[in-house]
Amino acid sequence: MPLPKRNPNIVFILADDLGFGDIGCYGAPSLVRTPNIDRIAREGIRFLDAHSPSSVCTPTRYNLLTGRYCWRTWAKTGCIWWHDPLLIDEGQTTIASLLKRQGYTTGMVGKWHLGFGRPGCDGWDDIKGLDPNASIAPGPCEVGFDSFFGVPAISQKPHIFIRNHDVVDLSPDDPMEIIPDTKPEWMTDYQQRPRTHNPNIDTDGGHAAIYSHEEVTKVLTREAVSFLEDHAGQANPFFLYYSARNVHSPLIPHPDFKHTSDCGVYGDFIHELDWSVGEILKSLDRLGISDDTLVIFTSDNGATEHHRPVEFVDNEGLRSNGPFRGQKSEVYEGGHRVPLIARWPGKIPSDRSSRQLIALTDMLATFAALTGTRLDPGEGPDSFNMLPALLDDIGNNNLRPALAHDSMMGQLFAIRSEEWKLILGQGGGGLGAGWLGKTGIEQFAPGDPPMQLYNLDDDVFEQQNLYRKYPDIVNRLKRLYEVYQNESQTVSVG
Repeated sequence: MPLPKRNPNIVFILADDLGFGDIGCYGAPSLVRTPNIDRIAREGIRFLDAHSPSSVCTPTRYNLLTGRYCWRTWAKTGCIWWHDPLLIDEGQTTIASLLKRQGYTTGMVGKWHLGFGRPGCDGWDDIKGLDPNASIAPGPCEVGFDSFFGVPAISQKPHIFIRNHDVVDLSPDDPMEIIPDTKPEWMTDYQQRPRTHNPNIDTDGGHAAIYSHEEVTKVLTREAVSFLEDHAGQANPFFLYYSARNVHSPLIPHPDFKHTSDCGVYGDFIHELDWSVGEILKSLDRLGISDDTLVIFTSDNGATEHHRPVEFVDNEGLRSNGPFRGQKSEVYEGGHRVPLIARWPGKIPSDRSSRQLIALTDMLATFAALTGTRLDPGEGPDSFNMLPALLDDIGNNNLRPALAHDSMMGQLFAIRSEEWKLILGQGGGGLGAGWLGKTGIEQFAPGDPPMQLYNLDDDVFEQQNLYRKYPDIVNRLKRLYEVYQNESQTVSVG
């Protein structure tokens, strides 16, 4: 299908901790209702084998923006904090900087979770990071975004909004103090791991700037709609990265959404997310730019259960990660197989589904192809062009030869090639290691195989370990994993 002469607007919506089974178009029961998200699938394409590049927040966001595996950075597989340095190097190609080079106006609204500042820059303190009373930079605006409005992270103090480089509503008469409760142990080599390892930050002062959790989604949605209104009809196209706050804990929906679902506050929070998506879609319609806009909706990792309130956990009928084993933070499918739907009227056929293997890491190469941009070898080295898959124009061809997965804890990795998936250890490697999840699958015992091999075509639920049955496949995937680890650029091994 030929592309239009003018590049399309792009709205990329990233939900937080939303599972494969949490929305209607992926099989969620009527306990929750997601008509706006489902609309994108009905009017576009739904991917059934889509993956977050990591099973937790920070690494996925780094992968998404840079097209590069986060385990190639000092942060490795873990999350970073407000007072950690900016994880993306200034000058490194991101989706935003790539599109900006092509004339796009680029904006971000929502959860950042990739750090701010650099050790040694103005206002930097080795324990507290940046001073929130001063300019907060570098940050999103130094890696390609023309504008930023959002939060440093969710469930981490300080609970503040930042616009570009400044804390919103911060009064000079009531400055904010960052107070670590213990002095962290800093690594001496900032190139290896320059972070505090101390999430136990408290704050004092700055009371007018502290947001109410139940208002966050309303505020972020207004900002996203305002960005669309400001840039609709302009000569240049726009890119909006809307990084939603839902459904990450704490689960505190706005009163408008309380008691609207049949599965407790978690379902209410899904409804709030769906409303937010609906406001964006209605704005595109109202502004007359829906046909000129590519909309992509997905999640940063699978859902988790350990943050949920007791009244939800045992609620029968809603399985947030669908039928898949595992949860957020693990290398099992439930940790990283996510919903991914896309709509572009007249370009993406409606009401289609695809089994193409795709990862959020692929967005940079895909947007480069969309805009006719040539990537240099060092740009998006782990990213594959999925534009043909979005346009549903590939048949059964595999665009991505393999995909690496990582857990949050213990750096447990997995490698996927076509139908085969090798987990290079026992268990899932994440927060759920050592306990029984809702799936009721037993943990590993002495004498079990040291690794796990699954044929996802026959056993997508990862219950039959074929490690001892197919040693040749195990060895091939181990070699492939070693290549991925040792090379700065993704390659395939036969």
